Amino acid sequence: MKSSKYVLSCLMLLFLVSSSYAQKQLPASLTMETLRGKKVNLKKYVEEKGKITVVNFWATWCKPCKEELDNINADYLEEWQDDYDIEFIAVSMDNARTKPKVQGVVDTKGWEYDILCNPDNSAYQSLGFNTCPYTLLLDAKGNIIYKHNGYKAGDEEELGEQIAKAAGE
Repeated sequence: MKSSKYVLSCLMLLFLVSSSYAQKQLPASLTMETLRGKKVNLKKYVEEKGKITVVNFWATWCKPCKEELDNINADYLEEWQDDYDIEFIAVSMDNARTKPKVQGVVDTKGWEYDILCNPDNSAYQSLGFNTCPYTLLLDAKGNIIYKHNGYKAGDEEELGEQIAKAAGE
């Protein structure tokens, strides 16, 4: 009886450890669209830049998403780009019905991000998240090194620390 509990405990631990490391890279099949409708492979898009990259998944209907992107754009983006030469990509999770609102929101907000769209919402399943905002930090080779779900004021500080760590500081 003791040995079966031990084996079960080991299997549970193995599952927990493997699931936390399961998603190390962007899926090769994950396709996005530019605001003009051109299809782009997100993994290749990131790899071509060859920089530490923040990918933030948001939606026009998501108040915390817009608050986070506003705060980063106003208070952090320029410093992060100057200090760490990072890329920042904001991926809209608006569906085909609400996607036409994306350009207007971006223009109104004055966001200086690369904007992509995922109107088929394939990123939810491919990356294993179910709510926005969702943020990934990728190293220069495109490996996922940090993930964050949701937003509350101050989360930018943690992201900044992770960016500094990725840059070797």
